[in-house]
Amino acid sequence: MLKKLIKKPAIKLLIIHLSVIALVILAFVTYKPKDLVTIESLALNVRLGPGLDYDITSQVKKGDEVEIIDKKDKWYQVVLPNNTKGWIASWLIAENSASTAITSIKATVNTDETNLRAKADIDSDVVTKVKKDTTVLITNEANGWSQVEVDGKSGWIFSDLLTITDTSKPDSSKDSQTSSIKTVYGRQDEVKIRQEASIDGAVLEIVNFGKPIEVVAEQNDWYQVKTSDGQTGYVANWVVSTAKQLSNSNVSSIAEATIMLDPGHGGSDVGSISPDETIYEKTITLATANYVKKELEALGANVMMTHNDDSFVPLAEIAAKSNRAKADAFISFHYDSTEGANTASGTKTYYYDEKNKILANIVNESLTNHLPLPNRGIDFGDYQVLRDNDRPALLLELGFMNNSTDLAEFSTKSYQKKVATAVAEALTTYFE
Repeated sequence: MLKKLIKKPAIKLLIIHLSVIALVILAFVTYKPKDLVTIESLALNVRLGPGLDYDITSQVKKGDEVEIIDKKDKWYQVVLPNNTKGWIASWLIAENSASTAITSIKATVNTDETNLRAKADIDSDVVTKVKKDTTVLITNEANGWSQVEVDGKSGWIFSDLLTITDTSKPDSSKDSQTSSIKTVYGRQDEVKIRQEASIDGAVLEIVNFGKPIEVVAEQNDWYQVKTSDGQTGYVANWVVSTAKQLSNSNVSSIAEATIMLDPGHGGSDVGSISPDETIYEKTITLATANYVKKELEALGANVMMTHNDDSFVPLAEIAAKSNRAKADAFISFHYDSTEGANTASGTKTYYYDEKNKILANIVNESLTNHLPLPNRGIDFGDYQVLRDNDRPALLLELGFMNNSTDLAEFSTKSYQKKVATAVAEALTTYFE
């Protein structure tokens, strides 16, 4: 009897110990550490779903910590600091790219007579001079420069010459404040003016790209505005601009854009050939496209290639790839030829759809500024890669294969890198 009395509690204790051990093992097996990322850029757009077609619901700012809870294609679903969920482009988080989402972060100029430049370059033209303590809105950042809007003008100021003043976290209870900004413009089509300063607010009116909207006041990341029929509503500052914009893409900067590059020809299709038959067009186009890819990726862009090796891709498939990817811009690279040697020289930019003339002009101007060859302007081009392309698309002829001067220029790495710089600067301007 005594043995039974001792044995029974011992067995019970053993079962308890085993249960505890099993629970500990189960906890270790099922434990999944949080995948946390700290935002290092000024701002990133958060969207309703995994794609650029989804509305921007909010933004995360520098220093915010988000938890990655799911992945789909090239997008991360994250939990935001306020415990809401949304989707962020994975290439922006992965790179912690400088040039990210357009926002409206307030800053003041900390030096007198500060140059507002047309581009993020110390040698770029001066748009105007800005006085010390002037308030500006930072809308973008890249390579140590901040793109700002001030007095209806847009340009770039070296970031060290600015002091960010809008560092407080949003307070939904904060009342609207009088705004010095009187007019904003739609940065894209289907900008929603809502009844409340919230993405869940009822939609009062939808305005398209470039349309002016009267501002009444500001409330955190929202403008209180007037609709066309006189109602008072709210519009998020990340979908409008204080300066008129050049493009109406859904993306808000080069860093959020998907760019499709097409190295002309490939494989059995060698393209044009140099007079001595030693250099093929397909070789130069692939090298050029790779330099452009590298330059765009440095700015945070999501870059895709129709082919990245010496392979042949049918013309119909080239356009189809652009359409399937919903590319925000498509550029096909070529080097021209004529029947007679040394009878033509220079570059030319082709478009098919009339609505792409804006993009064509921007890219062509940048090629003019950076390349040593003559510029032959822009023109309509009935090419299949453009004709069958639903996306903003251009075809660039960057010199003549059977012109000895052109060939000596564009067969160098230096020239191809200049093309990359020109295209990158143009697309940055286009997506501003």
